Amino acid sequence: MLSYQELCTFGTSLILIASSFIMGVFYNNLAYDYHLLFNANATQEHFDNALKHYQTLYYTGRPVLYILGFVAVVGLLGNMIRIYKPNPELKMFEYASLGLYVLGICVFITNIKTGIECTLTGQWGEVTENQGLAVIASSTIILEVVFLGVLFLQAGLWYSNYDYQKRLKKFYEEEAIAEANAKAAVLEPKTTSKAKKVRKDAKKENKKQK
Repeated sequence: MLSYQELCTFGTSLILIASSFIMGVFYNNLAYDYHLLFNANATQEHFDNALKHYQTLYYTGRPVLYILGFVAVVGLLGNMIRIYKPNPELKMFEYASLGLYVLGICVFITNIKTGIECTLTGQWGEVTENQGLAVIASSTIILEVVFLGVLFLQAGLWYSNYDYQKRLKKFYEEEAIAEANAKAAVLEPKTTSKAKKVRKDAKKENKKQK
């Protein structure tokens, strides 16, 4: 049966795989989002291309969306495993990782998914179509940054645990050496006394023989 420490390692793997997968899925949008946000010479054609791209995404097959949802749930499960018995000194980082992960999912549901639906309905509320497309693009960037934060936190947690185990091993080794030295110090007077007694007995024997 797996120990909780081994289960935590498995949970970390789930988080890393899920976060990386989700980042890869939405990274594809940056080919269009870049021009809307960072290209000073962006034309209406760039906005039209982004609009067509998001309209195409709206018709993504259900099985593909189910896979994305399954991966997202897997990552959430990994976070739940990690916070079941968190390290008291690192628990805030564990909770922060879960918080960022949930935030990334919320950004997708509230901003990106809703924005993609608006590309079909044309109901952009109080903003223009181009502004709405820019909001979707910004949300994609935010989602990427959020999940990148999850990866950084997991890397930091791994290093903290690695450093802790390394220092703990060194501490136990030093304790073992100190304990061995203490035992040797206790045994040394007895050994010295026995040696002296042997020498005295040897001297007495020599005198008798003479």
